[in-house]
Amino acid sequence: MQEELAGHGLTIIAVAIDSDLEAVKEWAAHAPELTIVIDRDFTVAEQYGIVNVPATVWIDETGRIVRPADTAMADDRFREFAHVDSSVHHGQLRAWVNDGVLDLDEAAVADLMERPSPELQQARLHRRIAVALHDRGDVDGAREHLATAAELAPHDWVIRRGSLPMNDVDPFGAQFLDLVGVCLEAGSPGYRLATGREYPGDPKPA
Repeated sequence: MQEELAGHGLTIIAVAIDSDLEAVKEWAAHAPELTIVIDRDFTVAEQYGIVNVPATVWIDETGRIVRPADTAMADDRFREFAHVDSSVHHGQLRAWVNDGVLDLDEAAVADLMERPSPELQQARLHRRIAVALHDRGDVDGAREHLATAAELAPHDWVIRRGSLPMNDVDPFGAQFLDLVGVCLEAGSPGYRLATGREYPGDPKPA
């Protein structure tokens, strides 16, 4: 999308919510056309209401959010797993960049923006403390705070899955699949827009 729409003014900035620089470099090698930043402290995630990944936020040339955080896939490689049709979001993005077409007005955008609960704000604080402790070599202390963050925000995918590497857990392994199960049992909480979301055999959540 970056290469296709760059001439129309689109700039895609990829934000890696990760504490492992080498892991980010490995992924970045597959997307040399993108600007990639690392959000180790969750600064970007918190400011833009990102609670699940992958997600996108549309920001216009004046710095105004015109589409809040929403699940978005780069392609359909994980469609069977994620049940998201990537073409829906891509079509909306093309319509905005090429023709200025937006499906949400300012009031709708404001309504859809995430308002973090006190528990989520505490969870984010514990996650930040965990990163600081981990950087100083206090692995046990970091894991204590990660456990507290998980208890406070059990369905925040960014915190739960993003913490797996600091617990020396494979972010694509068995615990990752367990987290998927927990989220499914909870009704797949996440972004209300659910652009392109498919729910085989189940009603789409309200």
